[in-house]
Amino acid sequence: MGFGEIASQVIFYIAVIVLASSISAMLFVTVQKMSVEVSEQGEVFKKLIGTDFEIINDPVNVPYNSSINAYVFYIKNTGSEDLIFTNNTLTVLLNGSAVQFTTSAHVLKPGETGTIYVYTSQLTGDNKLIVVSESGVKKSFEFTV
Repeated sequence: MGFGEIASQVIFYIAVIVLASSISAMLFVTVQKMSVEVSEQGEVFKKLIGTDFEIINDPVNVPYNSSINAYVFYIKNTGSEDLIFTNNTLTVLLNGSAVQFTTSAHVLKPGETGTIYVYTSQLTGDNKLIVVSESGVKKSFEFTV
């Protein structure tokens, strides 16, 4: 009778140790996955916060290049991250409609200025340009022609 009790206690002890080890391993893996995801989200958030730009034209004197039928807008990277500056990474709206445009550079480093050529016929009156970057930063610029 004494040996039977000890055997059953040993079996229960081993079962508890195996169960505790399994739970511990599962928690360790879960914490590791969460740590990696938090790190990745931190990098995305850092890029979003570090991405900023301004449209630096004079609102009453926007240059128009009549030889290519395009208005010229100057964009300055005021963020701390590089700004990918291409037709694929920017969206340009003029008076609420998407327009054709080209850019002068592919990457704007912090502090650098690039050019956007917005192709349209000459405008009159009050107008609004909206530029949206791939990270979701949106700037609007109201100007009069």
